[in-house]
Amino acid sequence: MPSNKENSPMSKPTSGDFPQTEGFTKTPGWLDWYTGPAKPRFQLPAGAVDAHCHVFGPGAEFPYAPERKYTPCDASKHELFALRDHLGFARNVVVQATCHGADNRAMVDACLASGGKARGVATVKRSVTDEELQQLHAAGVRGVRFNFVKRLVDFTPKDELMEIAGRIAQLGWHVVIYFEAVDLPELWDFFTSLPTTVVVDHMGRPDVGKGVDSDEFALFLKFMREHKNVCSKVSCPERLSVTGPKALNGEQAAYQDVVPFARRVVQEFPDACCGAPTGRTPTSRTTCPTTACWSISSRTLRPRPSCSKSCWSPTPCACTGPRRSEMALDKPYQDVPGTIIFDAEQSRKGYWLNQFCMSLMKAENRERFKANERAYLDEWAMTEEQKQAVLARDLNWCMRTGGNIYFLAKIGATDGKSFQQMAGSMTGMTEEEYRAMMIGGGRSAEGNRYIGEDGDAQAHRQPQGKAGQAQKD
Repeated sequence: MPSNKENSPMSKPTSGDFPQTEGFTKTPGWLDWYTGPAKPRFQLPAGAVDAHCHVFGPGAEFPYAPERKYTPCDASKHELFALRDHLGFARNVVVQATCHGADNRAMVDACLASGGKARGVATVKRSVTDEELQQLHAAGVRGVRFNFVKRLVDFTPKDELMEIAGRIAQLGWHVVIYFEAVDLPELWDFFTSLPTTVVVDHMGRPDVGKGVDSDEFALFLKFMREHKNVCSKVSCPERLSVTGPKALNGEQAAYQDVVPFARRVVQEFPDACCGAPTGRTPTSRTTCPTTACWSISSRTLRPRPSCSKSCWSPTPCACTGPRRSEMALDKPYQDVPGTIIFDAEQSRKGYWLNQFCMSLMKAENRERFKANERAYLDEWAMTEEQKQAVLARDLNWCMRTGGNIYFLAKIGATDGKSFQQMAGSMTGMTEEEYRAMMIGGGRSAEGNRYIGEDGDAQAHRQPQGKAGQAQKD
């Protein structure tokens, strides 16, 4: 390490002559810290945010993970902050690097030392406690990253990731997904089930050699088009480019083969893009040092770096705000009478309610619940409305607050009721009436196709049957 590191944060900590990175040997061929990156030729807008950057080590203070697939050179918070200021950014989002695994200390240290100018995206495991999540939140973490790039990480079961997503959604965090375009079909169902805002790294890593009109890239655009909770980082051209030219020696037209992909994303989804500079950290083997801000400075494309504003403010940003509001309003299936669709928004809303229900799978938990229902409910991070709905055994109310009927069935089982009895209670019918209706073919479609008609499934016809009449009397 150079002796003037503290006095000159922009100096490179390693080079070909210094293969050791504070006790760790840098992977051969991986980049060293680059001294003297160029500045953007235009002034960044006030409050511009670098939406994707990393810190590495220093290894002596924050050791690299034993399971890592590569070892970078050290790139500390000091270098990162100096680079941020050099490029003209106001703030940045520090994403947990895979070489640190789920040890978030280096990233958290950078956030805490930033003076409020950095937020973090963490990597966590299923075993993370609620207290640890709260500590990460207090440090400035606002998201988790799920990495599916096989050469960088080992496989993590999707049920574990979905459990994590449900937990962090309660904190208002987002999920960052990192994958390669060829793997999107396999991951589609998982991605579209995530119960919070989703941010895609690097435009889904398209294979630019296949062209902007390839089926793979068309599927990615469809993914963004059909799911209003999805945003994309327009970044990483140096890793995607096949023909360049590389960003060396003042090149002002670097990575031209990637520009059509970035332009397509920005033009179709102008409210769902965020930018990140190239050459920010030595994270690969690809040379990319001098075009310091490709994804923002290219005159052919101008994504909105301010979309990361949501990491600092509860006010929806240009990326997540409008698209998530569309998500909440554009739901034609909500016009089905007597039906609550369990979609991603409901899943997010009802996460802890459904977790409580699943806890009743264990006999010891059922006994504790029956012994003191309120005390047991208070152990879960449910809303007061959800707790009252459970205490009232009002399953319709539970479903409106995010409950899934298959999970809610565990409450009925705890009370010794059959699923048929539970379903009958939701309609106001006795068990016998409900059974007869179902044997007879179920409800008539007449008057029940849309909310506001005059069929027996409509709200103004409920409750019904003898049980419902008894309630009225």
